[in-house]
Amino acid sequence: MSTARLLRWLQRSGPSRVRLLTGISISLVSAMASLILLGGAGLLVGKAAGRGGLAALGGLLILIELVAFLRAPLRYEERLLTHRVALGSMVRWRVWLYDVLALRTPGSLSYLSNGDLLDRSIEDIDTLEDLYVRIVLPLITAVVAGVLGVVVIGIFVPLAGLILAVGLLVGISLSLWCGHLSSHSTFEATRLRGEASAITVDLIDGGLDLSMAGHYGSYVRRLDEIEFHFARTDRRLSLIRSVGLSLLALVSGAVLIGVVLCCAVATHQGSLTPAEAAGLSLASLASLEPLLGVLFGALRAPGVDAAAMRLEELETSPVSALEPSSPVPWPRDASPLTFEKVTLSPAPLSMPVIEHLTLSIDPGDHVAILGASGTGKSTLCRSIMKFLEVDAGTIAVGTASYPSLTSESIRTHVALLDQSPTLFAGTLGDTLRLGAPDASDAALLSILEQCQLQELLPNGLESLSLPLAEDGRSLSLGQQRRIALARVLLRTPEILLLDEPTAGLSREQAKSVLSNALRYAGDATVILVTHDVEETAGFDAVWNLEGGRLSRIDPGAEPLLELRS
Repeated sequence: MSTARLLRWLQRSGPSRVRLLTGISISLVSAMASLILLGGAGLLVGKAAGRGGLAALGGLLILIELVAFLRAPLRYEERLLTHRVALGSMVRWRVWLYDVLALRTPGSLSYLSNGDLLDRSIEDIDTLEDLYVRIVLPLITAVVAGVLGVVVIGIFVPLAGLILAVGLLVGISLSLWCGHLSSHSTFEATRLRGEASAITVDLIDGGLDLSMAGHYGSYVRRLDEIEFHFARTDRRLSLIRSVGLSLLALVSGAVLIGVVLCCAVATHQGSLTPAEAAGLSLASLASLEPLLGVLFGALRAPGVDAAAMRLEELETSPVSALEPSSPVPWPRDASPLTFEKVTLSPAPLSMPVIEHLTLSIDPGDHVAILGASGTGKSTLCRSIMKFLEVDAGTIAVGTASYPSLTSESIRTHVALLDQSPTLFAGTLGDTLRLGAPDASDAALLSILEQCQLQELLPNGLESLSLPLAEDGRSLSLGQQRRIALARVLLRTPEILLLDEPTAGLSREQAKSVLSNALRYAGDATVILVTHDVEETAGFDAVWNLEGGRLSRIDPGAEPLLELRS
């Protein structure tokens, strides 16, 4: 377990200093209230047993009731403030996570499964909440209560104060030792949880394919194995927790006995009254009580550290595309898209699939790039979207090179329709407005009609409220692709990328999608990458991508015409 890592995440959370100081102050007052409550109760019992005056007993009783009345709201406010700090920190941690992911997707995190990434994004961030709630707050409370108890008891009986101080140090050390013992098991449990999440998502998303391949049962058996190992790890952690609680009870009992004996000796010597001895003995309990929270916090710390480590692993992944320190604006006038000796790899540290590519595409041109699967067509599209950095060479729009343009600027002017566009759950109108948030209802209806989706508009404007299932499962594949095209066209991009946009569609559906894209792209530059030679008909230029190299094909050349026929 790394204490430095936990401190780093505390610093990364950036909590309000005012709230932190307020929380510490409330912890101090709350600890004083606990000491007064238990110490006053002991003093009250002692005076009552010694037949103290009625006025003194009444005054003590009023004081105890007043403190008991105030202690509950103080504890509540202490926890409320801590949760506010924790929730505010979770917001900042999530922003940090999204910033990290935005710079690394889709290229740099391909080694992670969707389930593992989902587990890190949700479970690990939620686990970090315990950094404040179950670690920092109990430790502050224990330190404050311990110092107050040692000072108060030490003033009256120095030896009893020393015994309490030693007992508190032993109790905190014991808690940290138990936390250290649980580290390995906790890290193992975190790893197993991530693997279980990944397998579960694979079973949900790919259950049919796994069944057809005969591997569904092996995945389920692996889940059972994980459950077995997780249960064994949990039993080990439970044993450590039980041992810790038992030892902490022994330490607390020994300290209490030591304080009681010291107070008894002081009473025998006449330096303490029996009532004061009873009050100090019970006051020591108020100082020992927070040790339980320290133990649970120490046992929880390895889990929080494991979550922090898994999140920081994302940050160590190479960045897919770097942002410029001094960005330049996108050219105002329509400009050619140029590639100068560009070498590309599908992911950082992988082998290049395109080498020494040199190409210039004029504004408004319709260009088709033909190539078999695995030749780097999609990698080329991702580099144009600045999802990937080039290994060598330069991509530019006019005089503005890609390294000098921000990702936001590029993706404002360049739109991509690929072979698996995502349709989110919501209404038809909501889905379309992802491309143009300010688009009017009339504009939405118009683009839907242009993309031949009249069947979705039986009730005019009311049809925009049509609910769509996640991933567009309530629609046919052709309707999904045409809605994705409509969403892209709404953005009126300067460059429209079509990456195998007709994959999985029938010939008629494919023809409809492509013809709509070309007809309504306006003055945009259209770049189609495809393996289907028939789809290149009508394009201004056709290039063949093979072996990492581009070669131009005359659209009217006899070999190409033969392939189309």
